[in-house]
Amino acid sequence: MRKLAIFVEGLTEQILVRQLLQAVLDQNRIAIQTIKITGGHNVRMSFTVMRAAHVERQTDYYIMVYDCGGETNVKGYLMAHRDKLVSSGYTMIMGLRDVYPNFQRDEVPKLLRGLNYRLPQKRAATQIYLAVMETEAWFLGEYRHLEKVSGKLTPQYIEKHLGFNPRTENMEERERPSADMKAAYQLVGHDYTKKRDRLNAVVRKLDFNYFTHALAHKMPSLGTFVDGLGIFFQEDL
Repeated sequence: MRKLAIFVEGLTEQILVRQLLQAVLDQNRIAIQTIKITGGHNVRMSFTVMRAAHVERQTDYYIMVYDCGGETNVKGYLMAHRDKLVSSGYTMIMGLRDVYPNFQRDEVPKLLRGLNYRLPQKRAATQIYLAVMETEAWFLGEYRHLEKVSGKLTPQYIEKHLGFNPRTENMEERERPSADMKAAYQLVGHDYTKKRDRLNAVVRKLDFNYFTHALAHKMPSLGTFVDGLGIFFQEDL
């Protein structure tokens, strides 16, 4: 059984990664456990299991997704826990975080270099990825999910009222995708929040086949992350 650990910024990315992997892989072959990390620095680090994995005889992949509770924690928690993961048989370790709010678009190359500078690679390939500018850019890019919220939320309707077209434009070029998501939902009397129930409902509407293929080719940061997953899962993704 191959093991992968993914350290993500927060609840949004935790839910996205879990549902993405469950959608594109045979669920009988994959076991995913999600854990919330707190503490660190001068406080003892603690781990809370949010969703336990169910390992079966036919399970080929075991995935541990760590919710780091903020973008600034991703690298620190990854580095603090990496040796133990490697000793436990994990062969790949990934990180995923937003660019916004602490960095600007022109700082993305420097941020990526800094996050990945001298990351250990021995026994487990290790890399940190960015969602530019926020993970919600990827949600907007899968624009067809918006019509599942309301048939009125076509790309043309959004362009008319909000000034951008999620079908023809690259949503990674938007500066505040989460604000754009909220504005689009509010056009039809809905709300986009970071609460678990709302995030689950949003992510369940995504077409992950489109997400991991056509959209990944259109949006560079998503494509890079999907390619990273593809290295681990090889031809199965």
